[in-house]
Amino acid sequence: MAALHGQQNTLTLPRSVEQEMSRHMHLSLPQEACGVVLGETAAGGIRISRFQPIRNVAPDPLHHFSLDQREWIQCFYSECTIVGIFHSHPRTIPIPSKEDLQALPNFAGVVQTYLIGAPDLSVSTSASNEATSSMLLNAYQIISNEEQRRRGASSSIPSYCLVPLTLRMT
Repeated sequence: MAALHGQQNTLTLPRSVEQEMSRHMHLSLPQEACGVVLGETAAGGIRISRFQPIRNVAPDPLHHFSLDQREWIQCFYSECTIVGIFHSHPRTIPIPSKEDLQALPNFAGVVQTYLIGAPDLSVSTSASNEATSSMLLNAYQIISNEEQRRRGASSSIPSYCLVPLTLRMT
């Protein structure tokens, strides 16, 4: 794949993949939807090529997500590389929640990106089928929280944070 020169911290997402994610999110309502994005990393960015929905098996799927372990493991045998996790916030804006941040150690080191979608409530859902698939989407890079280590935190549990990525639709 050609390098993405001059596009540091950029996530490239085909509109067709974004539409699949949105469709999955809307079909899962009122529960949180989840899945993985597959693709590849290049200089300066990540290019997503595919979305794979995964069943949410959280005890409270209206407010949390938990990837079905069998489906999650099967994704590792795909010909594409898992580059990120996607999940939705059905009733709030697509920014990381406290629960999202607490779950980062489960994904850090395995995936690089964390995508959060939410229904676009500014679009009337009765206008057309296209409107029902409207989604707000934010992308984040999972990084190790080095600042806590520099402060002398003695915890042996690594901590992570999310840094916004530029989302480029193609």
